[in-house]
Amino acid sequence: GEAVVDFTDKVTFIGSPGVGKLVMKRASETLTPVLLELGGKDPAIILEDADLDQVIPIILRGTFQNCGQNCVGLERILLHESIHDKVVQTLVDKVKPLTQGASSQSTKDLGAMTMGAASIKKIQKLVDDSVAAGAKVLVGGKATSDYFFPPTIISNVDETTPIANEEVFGPILVVMKFKSDDDAVRIVNDCPYGLGSSVFSKNVARAQAISDRLKTGMCNINDFGINYLCQSLPFGGVKISGFDRFAGVEGLRGNCVVRASTSDRIPFVKTLIPAPLQYPIKDEAFPFMENLSKVIYGTIGQFVGGVVYLINFKPTK
Repeated sequence: GEAVVDFTDKVTFIGSPGVGKLVMKRASETLTPVLLELGGKDPAIILEDADLDQVIPIILRGTFQNCGQNCVGLERILLHESIHDKVVQTLVDKVKPLTQGASSQSTKDLGAMTMGAASIKKIQKLVDDSVAAGAKVLVGGKATSDYFFPPTIISNVDETTPIANEEVFGPILVVMKFKSDDDAVRIVNDCPYGLGSSVFSKNVARAQAISDRLKTGMCNINDFGINYLCQSLPFGGVKISGFDRFAGVEGLRGNCVVRASTSDRIPFVKTLIPAPLQYPIKDEAFPFMENLSKVIYGTIGQFVGGVVYLINFKPTK
């Protein structure tokens, strides 16, 4: 990968924070600009007045699509305490019967982990460490082979739990509980990642107010990931999710060199250096420049005084 970094005008890297730092370090040797999209821990905040008939299918799709291998997949489901138990039970009932296997053999809900054993090992350790820290596995939680990790629901998770702070990139539905809007914002922002986010509520103004406080690069009100389908919108995150943007006007301009250029617009009008400012500099140059500055930037009184001085100014020869 060094050759790509060394001999290009700009690098757009999508991957992990660890490798992103290596790319950035290498690019610094040639001062090559870098765009980093380094994954996320995207939250969905579900307020107590959310339309659950809409939200439940979105949670399932956002979490288990591509077996969770999606940089903007839902990795944290924040439920208001008043609806927490009801929503969790509904999710458990819907996740338990999901099927998994090779889609080449029959229709399955979930497929394999594309990175194989290495990915499975990482996910299993993250789940086990989180359970050791107090989290509870409600569905799944144990790999079935070097290629398949079952759809999993893990609850009793707070912002100190390992799985709340590391990108899973797998079929793990992480449930967290919050008490108030402020509490939800605090939980989201405590995470080192800041790629995408979602807020669900029938009160759009309330959802927007929460969205405005989230430290993420993108947010969808009453939807998930729809911003990615709108290619006119910039895509990217903050914090360890990276920086800069691709897509949208911002992304296109980011791949251009913005260059300033000037030319005279009015025929026969050109820039002339005033005689007092021409080299060699004379003593009169300083009061001349002082009064010229008063005309351009000064108060009304300074403006008038500067104009009078310049009108009466007679350069020495």
